[in-house]
Amino acid sequence: MSRTRIAGVATLAAAGLIGNAVFGPLASGNAEPLPAAPAALTAPAAAAAPAQFLESTGLLKALNLPDSTPVPAPAPNPQASIIPAIAPPPPPPPPAPASVTLDELVSIVPQVSPAQLAGYVAPLNDALAKAAIDTPVRKAAFISQLVVESDSFRTFEEYASGRAYEGRSDLGNVAPGDGERYKGRGAIQVTGRHNYESVSNYLGIDFVAHPELMSTPENAFDTAAWYWQSRNLNAVSDTGSIESVSRIVNGGTNGLSQRIDSFQRALGVLH
Repeated sequence: MSRTRIAGVATLAAAGLIGNAVFGPLASGNAEPLPAAPAALTAPAAAAAPAQFLESTGLLKALNLPDSTPVPAPAPNPQASIIPAIAPPPPPPPPAPASVTLDELVSIVPQVSPAQLAGYVAPLNDALAKAAIDTPVRKAAFISQLVVESDSFRTFEEYASGRAYEGRSDLGNVAPGDGERYKGRGAIQVTGRHNYESVSNYLGIDFVAHPELMSTPENAFDTAAWYWQSRNLNAVSDTGSIESVSRIVNGGTNGLSQRIDSFQRALGVLH
């Protein structure tokens, strides 16, 4: 029995509310009359020492109560008194890879007016982020290839007609007219039906049915990013060999000196 219950019983007994008239017969009808409380233990004393009072009067035995050995209080539930903590705000996202600014792009491609280059800064940076081109060496390598392939961002469609690619099965040009239809387009001059099909699946844009869409600025840089990733050119760029990058992009060394010059200028301004 808890101390609280014992104290309550003792207080009632001391006040004269518990006596033989109540407890005498008990439920079984066999209990002996309860002894009277000692005169020396008054009600205030009983209230102050409930356990001693019950033991001295025989109430513990009559009520079939356990002895007065202190019962340890139940361990407090730490969760019951803890107000749920307010979750701290999430940490800020990591900073985005450093972008190429208009001033930097003008320094890399000085032969083109800043007004024209201004329209290419946003799609260029989107492409850099999509292809994880996130170090100065990678960005310099990427931009130096675009400078040559797009004639310094002056065009996103090959000047030639594309007839030279007609019947090139290695490019997937197996239908009549595929050479002209799928000539080089985009900032890195993606060429051939096979590549058009692959980049269409990657970006979700049907360049096979609408090859002219690859020449728009928003798609020109995204298709270049796809090409860069599909050829694992970040890893090649990390070696620092711009010639190796150029051979993969162009299939040879066409415009290699201009690519190297642009690469070195880019390294001088990019961070």
